[in-house]
Amino acid sequence: VATWMRNNVSPTLRNILPASPGPPPGDPQPSTSAAVWAKSLFSGVASSSSMYEKTFPIKVVQSPTHSTSSGHAHRARPHCTAQESVHEEEKEVYRQLLTMVSGGQSSFLHNACYKAYIKMFLFVSDMFFAEKLNESLLGCFISTHNYICLYLHSVPCFQAELWIKELTSMYDSRARERRRQIEEQEALAAQLLRQRLSEEGQRSPHVEVHVRVPLEKEVPLTLVIEQPKPLEEKPEFPELTEEMEADVNRALRGGGSHEVLSEGFGLSLTRKDLQTLSNLNWLNDEVINFYMNLLVERSKDPNLPSVNTFNTFFYPKLRCSGYSTVRRWTKKMDIFAKDILLVPVHLGVHWCLSVVDFRKKAILYFDSMGGNNDEACRILFDYLQQESKDKKGKALDTSGWILHSKKRSEIPQQMNGSDCGMFTCKYADYITKDKPITFTQKHMPYFRRRMVWEIVNHKLL
Repeated sequence: VATWMRNNVSPTLRNILPASPGPPPGDPQPSTSAAVWAKSLFSGVASSSSMYEKTFPIKVVQSPTHSTSSGHAHRARPHCTAQESVHEEEKEVYRQLLTMVSGGQSSFLHNACYKAYIKMFLFVSDMFFAEKLNESLLGCFISTHNYICLYLHSVPCFQAELWIKELTSMYDSRARERRRQIEEQEALAAQLLRQRLSEEGQRSPHVEVHVRVPLEKEVPLTLVIEQPKPLEEKPEFPELTEEMEADVNRALRGGGSHEVLSEGFGLSLTRKDLQTLSNLNWLNDEVINFYMNLLVERSKDPNLPSVNTFNTFFYPKLRCSGYSTVRRWTKKMDIFAKDILLVPVHLGVHWCLSVVDFRKKAILYFDSMGGNNDEACRILFDYLQQESKDKKGKALDTSGWILHSKKRSEIPQQMNGSDCGMFTCKYADYITKDKPITFTQKHMPYFRRRMVWEIVNHKLL
């Protein structure tokens, strides 16, 4: 039996059998049917064992009868029986299994295939027993059968530790991929930031880049762009209420002519000053200066252009005496820091308006009687150049500037000889709102009473 098993089973199982040159004469041989069952059985076991040899590394220790040592050592130790040899092998296997179990490698799964092999071993054992093998050979086969069963039960078909490692490795690879994507996004953001800073000629060492990588199952949010709310348009000609009309009548006819009715901007307006706004009277300089300052105060609204103004005495002094006489007038203000500069122009018995628009690099002249005054535009342009040299220490860029006197057909014209001051104030009102000039001569009575209320209440309608 040992010789037949050595010739038909795998090398792993062959090493556990005792060495024998052949069956002793006169011993009975196993039947043909038993040999066939044993052959098919051990061939299946051999293929299964070779499959898991690397996974379940149990080292089979050579028995003393199969030692590859020298002949001297072989003669020094007597032969042992087959049963003793198998017992030695089983002890070694049990020792190794105990070591592996204590080391956490005892996870395996019993499937139907290996249970079938075990049943087949039991069947073959019964057949050998029926042949009445001698006790020594039967003990050898049963020991061998027990060893193979132990080996099959020990095959790690399912190793929990290995499965956990594979699962961890799979998720680690995903995590590494996510980290790689994040690093690529950060590198791209840093590159774009460097490009933008180099284009602008600025370098900021304290810029922090925050990159957010969206989750795989994150629901995308719809971008909502809030439309800016349109500014509420004020009516161009708001109606004066009865109470407002009463305030106007009280200011014009309520008491003494020297009674101060409004103070502000370093000015004090009396009833006599406000009475220049009634009927067809000519406006005096105090009313015009006060109204121009109300326009400057309104320009603090961020939705309106910023405004500066000179009083009615500035242009005559500049025209007659030159820049040196008005040099200190801008000691506390920077005229170049605003969008619009208003310059009322008094020509003896007529009021006009000059406007310097720094946004458009234009000096415009408005005359309600259609007059052309390019000289006033040129005088103001020379003043701007000298002011730039004196206050900013550099020459004004004169390229692209426009000096223009508005023609009669371009702006509303007065139809009498008394409303030039009103037209001058209302030109300035519409220009500082960036509105087209749409009023006409017929609106002047309404504007006169409205201006009385605005001056007394320090509020523009």
